[in-house]
Amino acid sequence: MKTLIACITAGTLSVGAAAAATRDARPAAFDNRLPSETTVELKRMPTVDAARLRAEDAQQDRAMGLRPIRFATPHAVNLTPNNAGDWDQIAGDNLVWRLRVESKDALSLNFGFSEFHLPEGARLLVYPEGLQKNAKPEAIQTFTAADNKASGSLWTPIVPGDNAVIEVVVPKARVGELKLRLTSVNHDYVGFGRLAREGALAQTKGVSGSCNVDVVCPDGDEFRDEIPSVGAYSRFGTFYCSGSLVNNTAGDQKMYFLTAHHCGMGTADAAASIVVYWNYQNSTCRNPGSAESGANGDGSLAQNQTGAVVRATYAASDFTLLELDDAADESFNLSWSGWDRRDLAPAGATGIHHPRVAEKRITHSDNPLRVEGYLGASGNSHLWVQWNQRGTTEGGSSGSPIYSPEGRVIGQLHGGYASCTTTGADHVDWYGRVFTSWTGGGTAATRLSDWLDASGTGAEFVDTIGADGGGVPGAPVAGFDFTVDNDTLTVTFTDTSSDDGEIVSYAWAFGDGTTSTEANPVKTYDEAGVYSVALTVTDDEGNTHTRTQQVEVGDLGPDAIELTNRTPVPGLSGAAGTELLYSITVPENVSGPLSITTSGGSGNVSLYVSADEEPSADSYDFVSQRPGNNEVVRIANVEAGTYYVKVVGQSAFANVTVQARHNPPSEGGGDGSLRNGVPVTGLSGAAGSQQFWTIQVPAGTASLRVAMSGGSGDADLYVRAGSQPTTTAYDCRPYLTGNNETCTISNPAAGTYHVLINAYTAFDGASLVANW
Repeated sequence: MKTLIACITAGTLSVGAAAAATRDARPAAFDNRLPSETTVELKRMPTVDAARLRAEDAQQDRAMGLRPIRFATPHAVNLTPNNAGDWDQIAGDNLVWRLRVESKDALSLNFGFSEFHLPEGARLLVYPEGLQKNAKPEAIQTFTAADNKASGSLWTPIVPGDNAVIEVVVPKARVGELKLRLTSVNHDYVGFGRLAREGALAQTKGVSGSCNVDVVCPDGDEFRDEIPSVGAYSRFGTFYCSGSLVNNTAGDQKMYFLTAHHCGMGTADAAASIVVYWNYQNSTCRNPGSAESGANGDGSLAQNQTGAVVRATYAASDFTLLELDDAADESFNLSWSGWDRRDLAPAGATGIHHPRVAEKRITHSDNPLRVEGYLGASGNSHLWVQWNQRGTTEGGSSGSPIYSPEGRVIGQLHGGYASCTTTGADHVDWYGRVFTSWTGGGTAATRLSDWLDASGTGAEFVDTIGADGGGVPGAPVAGFDFTVDNDTLTVTFTDTSSDDGEIVSYAWAFGDGTTSTEANPVKTYDEAGVYSVALTVTDDEGNTHTRTQQVEVGDLGPDAIELTNRTPVPGLSGAAGTELLYSITVPENVSGPLSITTSGGSGNVSLYVSADEEPSADSYDFVSQRPGNNEVVRIANVEAGTYYVKVVGQSAFANVTVQARHNPPSEGGGDGSLRNGVPVTGLSGAAGSQQFWTIQVPAGTASLRVAMSGGSGDADLYVRAGSQPTTTAYDCRPYLTGNNETCTISNPAAGTYHVLINAYTAFDGASLVANW
């Protein structure tokens, strides 16, 4: 861990107001010269036995209504800016703290902070490791002081993949305000929606059944007002249920969220951990029963919010009423479902829900409902419903609303037998009744009436309202994707905006003073640069929304004098403070070090080197600052790419020579051949560096054993027959922590075997040996 400040007390780092952060904030490294992300401290989580967890879940599926669906398992940690991560200084007198977290083979990660408080102007970002500058804004989870909660905690939405970066940007002006303690790293082993398709453990089969019906289908036409009120949510970053915003007699858009008691949201800590995902639904109507309907959809998890408090909960009718911490984001276009508290058993009903961590679906029943106890027991706490064969509910649908034919909530899902494989009398569910929950256990903490009719009007039902206080929400949501041709400086923009009506106009501002009114324009810029591109869309009701993204066009590398390998450049001279910038491009298949030197002449210079960007005295990857002019930077096991070299005069200097040297590229990219039983010792490398060897295995060999051992740090061993391995293509990869790894191949075919040592982190002093 690199410590930049010493004035930190147990779990608390004090900071002041940094530059204002927005929901479209970018990682600090996008706009500042920072050490490579791969050098940031990495915390690896223990291995997760996903097969065992899935077996447990399959058993739990038979215990209806006892536990919500689990999609992730937690790793308990205790990480703060005191004991983990790296600090650096950036522009504007600000500091940035970064920490990398890996949980191998996770399909997504999310994080729980038991202590969270940001001062005004600071920001917390969580994003996938290796994020590119042209990534969509929703790939980055951003939090500011506006997200400080009374609970003092924070639980984040998911980020895809098994590696994530946690980043805090703060000023240096104040001490004692930032509190940050990470206590839970949650490993998704199911695949939260589309992540099951996009993650490292890709699955073609979706997580919900193919008989489900998308809400965008005609089946949802009579419930367009109600559909935006239904959301999917997680508890403690590991369990998943459904719920809905509900109206109250004041019609004041309080964020009352109705769900099931058995989903476990009835405590203050559980409520504080909620992350609700809105408008998570497929964009097209997939044919129920088709392979497409059973696969993962294209729903977005970008619209979300965190945190809530418990208002009431009651086990007998299986309800919990939460009040979400934050008001509705206008761009989400949410609605608040009406409800009916009368003693009803209507002749039909409709359910809207999120089955099994998947996009929103809709299910209808044309059969009369019955009043009874849960699972057919005596009593009147629940509504029994037999669904039409088109559609179903599944685990994860728990807590979702059931609507009367008038579009009012009359209960929330407790459990049942319905699935894509049940029919007739088995295709049934039970919902806890609003009628029963209205009076509940007789106290404000166990009934709905104190909250949904706080002024005591006595109303028996209310209707659904939208964001404008009446009817369906109507504002569009602007969005766009883009592709860049850096050779021609041409950007192709693709509109992805959505609206419940019709978008009638587009207004593009390309950041260079030019505009367009086309839906999908193609723009050619005059010069390379980073442009702030804005799209404003207007719908047929006059509602507008704007989305702005940063678009990087062309090669923005520094203007440097290129060095030729092994060719000295003499005669460098300048006054104190003079800066001379050079670059050296290392081709593919170069092994060994890159050495950059200055020598000769008079005066005193320093040498700064960075990969892929211009170094400075405050931001660099490598530095040499000896007295005089004999400076040396040596990069062991150099990777292909462009390295920028800056010579800075610490005093006036004259007749200095600069030179860069690396080995010529080898045709196969290898570092050499391994001989039977002869170890290669003293191996070392920077994080991310790679070294290759080959082995010639003769016919009739009984066993090939390749072993790496000793030293410090963490390197990984890969072996592949016939061609060089990569970190994703190999025949053997032990993938252990540290350097002690062995690959054994029985009865190997004769031929060439390739060995890769990949530096997961920096390592030193390792040995490699092959025996056959």
